[in-house]
Amino acid sequence: MEAIRCDITAYTASFRLPSTMGYQVTAEVPPPSTVLGLLSAACGEDLTPDTVEWIAYRFTSAAHAVDLEKIIAYTEKGPFIDPKLGTINTVPIKREFLCYPKLILYAPPKFEEALKRPRFPICLGRSQDVASIDLLKRTELHKVDEAEVEGVLIPFPVRDRAPGSVILGLPTYMQQATPRTPGVVRLFHVVTKRQKVKTEGLYLEPGEELAVPMMTRELLLSSGVNVS
Repeated sequence: MEAIRCDITAYTASFRLPSTMGYQVTAEVPPPSTVLGLLSAACGEDLTPDTVEWIAYRFTSAAHAVDLEKIIAYTEKGPFIDPKLGTINTVPIKREFLCYPKLILYAPPKFEEALKRPRFPICLGRSQDVASIDLLKRTELHKVDEAEVEGVLIPFPVRDRAPGSVILGLPTYMQQATPRTPGVVRLFHVVTKRQKVKTEGLYLEPGEELAVPMMTRELLLSSGVNVS
């Protein structure tokens, strides 16, 4: 299968779990919605699984840390003005982030020109997590039944032996309406430690040791199992 490979690095990244309040926890691998958002920024338009046939990626980072951030409460009319304070209401929170992240992204060749000249800044999570593209090239992906993986999301459940992982419900894409809400949330095995797995949809680039799970349009549009 023809593909482009895009290596993306940054100083920081943060992928807030949507179910967390107060102390904000980051996922250790970006959800598909983040990757679609990154491609949307490059293309200059909102992308959904209807316009993206597939994506595949793996992710690593050097360490965890915690930021102290100030967030602003919003209403439909804009920032919330606290009547007691007479000013915009802000709340300090702690938010986890990842240090020196690297995303290796595979995508259909039609995105090559957009990634060469991104329309908007490429970010790995928050707007301050600005990233750079270190490598962009044409390549191939070959389907494999079993391979080593690290820093990937594998759709839950797997038919064979489950990988050692945390299982999280993550958004696959975001609705274009305001406020932004997940279009689909589905369960994934978040595989952060290198291990051999046997599952459907694994692809390997020639010369690489680590495979990537392919997320097709059908997978991104399906919730898989009930995550309520």
